[in-house]
Amino acid sequence: MLTHITPEAVIEAFGLTSITYFPQAAPGHMHGPTADFLATIGLPESKFFGPRMDPEDNSAQRLRFGPSLKASFERAGSELPPEAETWEKLGDFVYATVALDPRDGRIYAFPEGESDYQLMHEDVSSLVHALIVLNRGRVNFRKLRPDDDEQRAQIVDRMTQEITAVDHAPFTDEEGEWETLFDQIRLNMWR
Repeated sequence: MLTHITPEAVIEAFGLTSITYFPQAAPGHMHGPTADFLATIGLPESKFFGPRMDPEDNSAQRLRFGPSLKASFERAGSELPPEAETWEKLGDFVYATVALDPRDGRIYAFPEGESDYQLMHEDVSSLVHALIVLNRGRVNFRKLRPDDDEQRAQIVDRMTQEITAVDHAPFTDEEGEWETLFDQIRLNMWR
């Protein structure tokens, strides 16, 4: 079930020019609530996540008529697991490709250079919620002194709690993308 997020909340967190809205999908191609969310709320761009809608890319029709993840993997010379061949590429998260299963709206991460994947979020609204939380946290930890490890750890713990209050999937795998990112933030690798 999608989390309630308003367009205003996303615009306030990222600014209007940092949001990518997606065209409505062809009927039956995509999970209805997910298609509505992508068309009306959109996906924000940040230092950590970038939606990919490249007009020069021949697969720019994605999220409308055909699976873009498969085309992306083929261009890179990589093999895609058969169950993921109908998935859509949403963008990139730090060191992973982010994909959407259009049948149920779940979000998966393919770590850089790998064809194995892991559940990243239960739905696209959870992804956007987590990005909003991360964006707020980033503002807070940028104000810290570089040696203030205790405060940084507290901010990371608070962000983790806010994210898991909506969706536990980001932190179910110790090797997951969110766990890895938050470990790097704790070590002051991101500002």
